[in-house]
Amino acid sequence: MVHAATKLLDDFRALPSRVERPRTFMEIADYTRYEYVYNNLLAFYLDPREAHGFGTLMLDALMSFGRIAEADKVIGGDISVEQEVHTDRGKIDILITSDDHAILIENKIYARVSNPFDDYATYLEHIADCRSKHKFLLTLYPSGEGNDWGFMNLTHEKFVGRIRSLLGHHVSGADARHLTMFLDFLNTLENLKKGTRMNKEFIELLAQRQEQVEHFLTDVEKLKVEMREKVRNLKNLIDVDKHRNITQLKPWLDPNVPYYDLPYDIHVSEDLVVQVETSIFPRGWHIWFWPSTGEYSELKDLLQRLGIPFEEYEEDGAFEHPDTFKHRYDENLDGISSLLQDLIDKIATSRRGRK
Repeated sequence: MVHAATKLLDDFRALPSRVERPRTFMEIADYTRYEYVYNNLLAFYLDPREAHGFGTLMLDALMSFGRIAEADKVIGGDISVEQEVHTDRGKIDILITSDDHAILIENKIYARVSNPFDDYATYLEHIADCRSKHKFLLTLYPSGEGNDWGFMNLTHEKFVGRIRSLLGHHVSGADARHLTMFLDFLNTLENLKKGTRMNKEFIELLAQRQEQVEHFLTDVEKLKVEMREKVRNLKNLIDVDKHRNITQLKPWLDPNVPYYDLPYDIHVSEDLVVQVETSIFPRGWHIWFWPSTGEYSELKDLLQRLGIPFEEYEEDGAFEHPDTFKHRYDENLDGISSLLQDLIDKIATSRRGRK
């Protein structure tokens, strides 16, 4: 199993790095969960009368999928774009009408598709008169819903792809401010399906080596259980009850990295609280000192005054004791507890200003 795990890790390391994508403004503002936000933006950019300056860009992209007006390639004049149009049993997300066409759009982001398509189709038939009728269902993933009522399914990914292909023909008249917002909107629509762009090679490796991955992850969980037990046993060997200025913090296990912490807060003075943290990693044990409250320099002065050796990590705001357990996972707990008890006693009985 050790050889298989080593080979598995080597194969993971050989994979190309994950491609990170920058977050869009809509994602930063946490608007991606709200369907009405997308509907508002879709309606705005679908309306050639609005101030964005893209003209019929969005309509042209839509027309190309619905084969609307193939002969003259125009949607007609007197274009109107409405939202939340009430029918007998529901609300149409977007309704577009012109002299020649009536277009109904039902937009779905995360919500389940459960609309009264028959009702929508009847409504469109009623208001269309002699105009050509077209019904679209926009979804993240392909869907057959609404097919019986003449709805054409169009994924956001395909729609955005067509919009981008036509953008060059419309960008010259666009408002610069709206161009930035429009591209952000398109990126957000694309990202809805893609999420974080995980490497294809990574997914394939997981699929090919599923059994080995499962065994590896199971053994990691067993290691975490063992580490937790070691920390609990160490805790039982440490006497902090004799000090009234020590707060025992809850041992903490990192959910992503196999290491376990045993932390204590020692109240040295009103403005200096020192956290002594003992951590176990697969590589061994580490003892850290942090200023939970107070300045980094104050803790450094305290350690120097008490004669406690340390290695300094100013960027992280921490000090590490240069103990002999860093590379000894199976170290006897008596030795670790003896050192830790001595350090805790020194700090707990100290007072700033004492010589």
